[in-house]
Order: sequence, then structure tokens, then C-alpha cells
Amino acid sequence: MLRASIILLPLAAGFTDCLGTELVAQDVWTVAREVDKALNLTHVPREYGVELSNAFFALERSGALPGAIEDCALGVATLALNAVPFAELRFGTLQAKEYFLLFEQLQRKYGHLWNAGGFAWNLQTHQSAGYPLILGLKPQSCERDLKIYVYDTDFASKPIVCSQGMFASEVFVHQFLLHSSCRTTNPQEADFFFVPVYAACVMTKEKKLAGDMDQFYKNLVREELTYFEDQGGLDHIFLWSSETYDFPSWLDYIPDSLFLSVEAAPIECTDFDFFSEETADNFGAHCKHCYWCFTRWKDYVIPGFVEKWSVEKMQLLQKPHEERTYTACYHGADSDSLAIYLYANTTVRNDLQSLRGRPGFSIGYRFSRITEYFERIGECHFCFAPKGLGYWSNRLYEVLFAGCIPVILSDHIGLPFDDFLDWPSFSLKWPMNQAAPALAEHLERLVANRKELVKDMLVKNRCWFDYNSEDPSCVWAFQGEFWCCSP
Repeated sequence: MLRASIILLPLAAGFTDCLGTELVAQDVWTVAREVDKALNLTHVPREYGVELSNAFFALERSGALPGAIEDCALGVATLALNAVPFAELRFGTLQAKEYFLLFEQLQRKYGHLWNAGGFAWNLQTHQSAGYPLILGLKPQSCERDLKIYVYDTDFASKPIVCSQGMFASEVFVHQFLLHSSCRTTNPQEADFFFVPVYAACVMTKEKKLAGDMDQFYKNLVREELTYFEDQGGLDHIFLWSSETYDFPSWLDYIPDSLFLSVEAAPIECTDFDFFSEETADNFGAHCKHCYWCFTRWKDYVIPGFVEKWSVEKMQLLQKPHEERTYTACYHGADSDSLAIYLYANTTVRNDLQSLRGRPGFSIGYRFSRITEYFERIGECHFCFAPKGLGYWSNRLYEVLFAGCIPVILSDHIGLPFDDFLDWPSFSLKWPMNQAAPALAEHLERLVANRKELVKDMLVKNRCWFDYNSEDPSCVWAFQGEFWCCSP
């Protein structure tokens, strides 16, 4: 396998030509440029990443890398970066780290040529900003004097692959602890024990069913959590990154353990394996929110995950208060587009659609290009954040990063860090059954008559919800989550 340190060549003319070589067709760089350009604007289909990674693996196998770098150094960097998650799948995390280190070395040496040769290289993917933390290249510090022991588990073995999407809190909290000064490898000095499981990831990417997860957790508690019985699980921390606790038998095995959860009223089902459009009616028949499952004296609400790429795009595209042209916005699904919402008490989403055409309101379904959506919510004073399948919604955190004041339409939502953040100072909460038109009229009056109040509510506290934040003005998301556990 490639060792990154042996690849770099002396800087010379030609490193941006991208004309192809005897061993590398010019079409490789054409595809790399097109995908790189698209990644700057929107999500791209997985098959394009597969194509770029296969091109990189072929360069490595054939010995063509040195010549490819001389011809198109940043093209090679783009191939290497896109190959990282696929390398983890094929060869493991350590080899994926080698490819990322190669990308970083190429970027350091040739990055100043990013817009030479008639093309501006993007040099990032939507997940790559998180790779330094995930790969242990960015040590983390603890603000509190905590010692946390981190278990190894079989379902937490692909952090790069699982670092995509709104459920990636299960990855980033784990990796933060692995690479932070909080961690101890001595169980005798541990204050708490963290149990990493990428449940949402393995259920979606590896097609694990609820029964598979239930058996996995049972075996985990019985056979692998060596220190669980010492305190009856009271000092063990489990994280739930979606609206369900992905351990159906949790009440029989870990009822007293500490839960970090995005959802304060998790969905409990008598039949778990039917979350699909084809069987959406089963949801109403077999599932309901559990209002007692989340115990406020021991459990803690955490934010959903928004990748740094999206955070930076939203902050770049957001308009100043005085240049925002829309009173309020909502672009998302309702039960007409996702049948399961019909059975999940989300009629508020349909009610919002009734505001279409109202002056000053931008209402509709998602834009086809994600950056168009980011641009639109950056033009709005208020953004509706209605209930989804669960009471929590990742939209709440997205709109905050766009500088838009969230209007929370989810009656039983649990808000992260509400023990020390003043949510009413930067958001509104409104009853779900009164979404329109009274709410629209209220927002219009605020924008017209309370301009200073609206301006003051914008862009407050959002660094608390950013898993990649380095803002010194707040103790960022990981630290806030573990305030719950501090002695």
C-alpha cells in the first residue's frame, strides 16, 4: 500500500497542465474536475465518488502516481480525497488515513496553484472537514476534569463512512472522546464509560434490522461491557442519533444508563422494521412517542449533526438583516410527498404549504440544488422548523447556521443545552395546531414593527450546535454535551 511520504515531487512547471500521460488518460482529470465543481454546489451521486476512487486505486496499482502528480497535482489530490471513504470500506481506516495524509501533503505543496491552468479546484468534499478529528490528526481538549473510558465495539468501526448526514453525531462524539484529553484507558480512574455504536449508520448502510440491533446490544451488554455491572450501568453512556432508541429491549438491559439523544420523546414501536413509504400506514398502527423513556435527571438532549461544508456555505450565503427580503421560509416535505408523515402527526407541514403565495413568504418543497436552498433561507428573517418523524428536526440547526430565526413547530421537542442557553432569545415556539394564518400575521408584525428585536435574535449561540466549531466564545457541542455528566 501507498505511503504518503514517498509521493511528493519537486515543484516544477506542468503540475497544472492536466493533459494526461502515457499511463493516465486526460479523461480522468476531466471527470475529476466535473465532480469537484459539482461538489462545490450540491450533493453528487455516490457512483461519481466510486469512479474517482477507482481511478485513484488504479494509479496506485500501476505505479503511475508520480507521473500523474507531475501532470495534474491537484487532480491527484482530488482523487485521493474522494477515495478516502471507499478506502475505508475496502482496506480499513488506517489505509484511508494514509490517503488523506497524501491529500494534505499535495494540498500543502501545490494548493497555491488551485486556480492555475484555467480551473479552480475546490479541494474538499462535504465530509472532508471532519476527517482530521475522525482520524486523530486534531487532538481535542477537555474543559472539565472528566475521565471517560471508551469501549471498542463492532458497530463503530467505520467512522469515515458513517460521518455523513444528520445522524453523524454518533460518530463525532465517539471520535472526539477517542482523541481528547477526557479519555482514559484505565477503567479504575474513569468517571464514565462511553459505549460507541453507529446504529443509524449500520441500519441504513448495512441494512441491519431492529432485530439485528437488539441482539447486538444484548450481546454487547452481557459479554463485552466489562465494567457495566460494577455500578449497574449507572456510569455508562449510550448515544441515540435518531428519533428511536435503536435497542428495542433497552428497558430490560440499560434502564439506568445515561443517554445522549437528539430526541426527548423517542418513538417506540411494536414492529420496528417497516419504516418505508410502501408500508407507511403501519407507523400509525404500531408506533407512538414515548414521553417517559427520556429521563431528564440523567439523560441529555444533543444537537443533530450538520457537516462543516454546509455550515460554511450557509454562513457565506446569508444576507445581513436589512437585506433579507422574506418574512419567513419553509422548503421541505409533507405527507403529500412522504406518506409516512401522514401517520406521524405532522399535519403542521401541510398547514405550512397553505401559506404558498403569501407575499413575503417562500414556501414549497426542497430545491433541487442544496446551495439554492441555503441561499433562500439566508434571505429569510424566520424559518419554520416543523415536527418530522420525531419531534426533533435537523432543520432547526440548519436554519440557525443560515442566520435565520427558527420558528419551532413541534410541541414536545427537547432542546439541547436549554439548562444554560436562553432559547426564547433566539427562536420562537408556536403550537403546531395554530401554524397558519395567525402565525404568519404575528411574524409579519414582528418584521414590520419590532425590527431591532428581530435583528437581535439573529445569529445567536449557533456555535453551540456546530460539531466542528473552534469559536472560543462558547464551549462547543461536545463539551456542552458532557456538562450533563460533570460531577
